[in-house]
Amino acid sequence: MSRPDVRNALSKEMFSDLAQSLARATRNPDIRYIAVTGTGDSFSAGLDIKQVGGFASKTEAETFVYKMVKPFWEQLLNSEKPVLSVVNGPAYGAGAEIALGSDIVIASSQSKFAFSGGRVGALCCMSGVIGPLVMDGRKVVEMNLTGNPLSADEAREAGLVTHVAPRDKVDRVVSRVLEDLEKVSPISNSSFKRIRRAMIPDDALEFAYRQLLETITSPDFRKGASAFLNKQAPKY
Repeated sequence: MSRPDVRNALSKEMFSDLAQSLARATRNPDIRYIAVTGTGDSFSAGLDIKQVGGFASKTEAETFVYKMVKPFWEQLLNSEKPVLSVVNGPAYGAGAEIALGSDIVIASSQSKFAFSGGRVGALCCMSGVIGPLVMDGRKVVEMNLTGNPLSADEAREAGLVTHVAPRDKVDRVVSRVLEDLEKVSPISNSSFKRIRRAMIPDDALEFAYRQLLETITSPDFRKGASAFLNKQAPKY
């Protein structure tokens, strides 16, 4: 993710580009695993509120959810290759969810994680579906209902992060993990990932997308996005 000037905020184009990149990597037989990271000092700040903070119509919002957000998550969750998130700074909102949806998360000790969509009137919809599969369920609930962040160590304790290392040692940990992945059969890993995917009900995913659409077309999202862009605290 390479938009360091806006902390790698996820724009419409970025969702589409990530989906296409994941699809290409998944299809390529020469690629054994996939890594997602962010340029600069952030992993991702989440949704690009400046771009998606005010949809002109419900149709436009539906296009965003079902033609951009959903295809990205389908590619991420359905990839049968190991997906790593290498988190080098704040991972907020949908950025934290990308880490959550990955198989292995390697974070610098300066990283922070927050399911903070509700603070702008949006929603970290995927965390409610896949969060309980890998995290302490109570912590997933608290993170969503409060929007409060976790440190890298706290995120590891909660099950969101796999490894934490000082910033200058993250690459070393990544290399060690990749070496370990090389020792395991790709067929075995693909089979394991199919089992994991089967634990995520499709109807729950569809319900999550509908709830995302409902929030981003609500008055609270318009209020929250406006307050965010004006660097103010929204009053709901």
